Amino acid sequence: MPWNIILLLGGGFALASGSEASGLSKWLGESLAPLQSIPPFGISLLLCLLVGTFTECSSNTATTTLFLPILASMATAIGLHPLYVMLPCTICASLAFMLPVATPPNAIVFSYGNLKVMDMVKAGFMLNMIGILTINLGINTWGDAMFQLSTFPDWANITHGTKP
Repeated sequence: MPWNIILLLGGGFALASGSEASGLSKWLGESLAPLQSIPPFGISLLLCLLVGTFTECSSNTATTTLFLPILASMATAIGLHPLYVMLPCTICASLAFMLPVATPPNAIVFSYGNLKVMDMVKAGFMLNMIGILTINLGINTWGDAMFQLSTFPDWANITHGTKP
C-alpha cells in the first residue's frame, strides 16, 4: 500500500481522535445548537452540503470519522434523532465526484489528460446535488419509516439512567 494513502487515512483518524479526546467534537456539536430553529429537513440538507463539500478535499473515511461525533453531539443537544443527521451525512461523504483528488478513480480518469478540472467540476457538481437531494428524500421517507426518526430515542438520551 502506498505511503500517501496510509498518511491520508491515518491523518484523518488522528484528527478525529484528537477532536474527540480534547472535547472539540462535543463543543462544536453544542455550538451548533442554534440550528434548532431550522426544520429538521433543512438541518439535514445543510449538513449534507457541508459534508459533501468537505469530502471533495479529504478521504471519505477521514470525513466521516471527523464529522460523526460532532453530528451526534449536535443532534442530542437540539433533541433530534442522531441517525437523522448521521445517516445521510455518512452517505454524502461518498459523493466525491468533482475534483481529481477526491477519490483514486477520479485521479485515474483525470490522469489520462482528456478532461480538465472544470469538466469534472461541472459534471460532479450536478451529481453531488442530485445525490444530496435523493439521500435527503430517502431519509425523510424510508428512513423515517424504518428507524422512527421523528422521535428522540432513549438510547441517545445522555441523562437516561442518572438520578435527579
